[in-house]
Amino acid sequence: MAQPRRRRAATEEKVTRVLETAAEIMLREGYAAVTSRSIAARLGIQPPLVHYYFPTVDDLFVALLRRVSELNVERLTAVMASDQPLRAWWDLASDPRGTGLLVEFLAAANHRPALKQEMGEVARQVRQMQMAALEKLLPEYGLDPDQFPPALIAATVQGLGLGIVADETAGYKTEHEQARAAVSRLIDRLEQQRASRHPD
Repeated sequence: MAQPRRRRAATEEKVTRVLETAAEIMLREGYAAVTSRSIAARLGIQPPLVHYYFPTVDDLFVALLRRVSELNVERLTAVMASDQPLRAWWDLASDPRGTGLLVEFLAAANHRPALKQEMGEVARQVRQMQMAALEKLLPEYGLDPDQFPPALIAATVQGLGLGIVADETAGYKTEHEQARAAVSRLIDRLEQQRASRHPD
């Protein structure tokens, strides 16, 4: 993969617009619709300008993944420090926009080794962050880490969010509304349990 060019501060706004446009195309039309031509057409610029910022489509996808991941880490940090960490985390994990992008990244990574490698590293870092937070939080919810290890809780929250949003986005008749409601009720009970164990 070509190395990204160094950019002057004045170009950052244009780069951000390119990445935001790529994300919108991914969400609306799928990752395969992301090309220099489609981005340029949306922005009213010439395709070579997109190539100036991102010499290859792989460069663009990796840059977008890094940008999205940085924002998600910031959100996850705030979520884990909130008054209702599991509730806030579930809302983040089951957000249609963020998870919809993840679905497209996963699909694209199946065909783009550079993106797949980057996604693996991002997933590892985020999972370590989640597990570190859960090690402290699980006892507050009355959950035994030996029975419900942080790795299980992290995989469950992320996996359920991904599965439900993927089915919602695709319009599959898989009773995803029922699943979402059931998870919400479970989290409500856990948050009530935590509040009773740790009253303000």
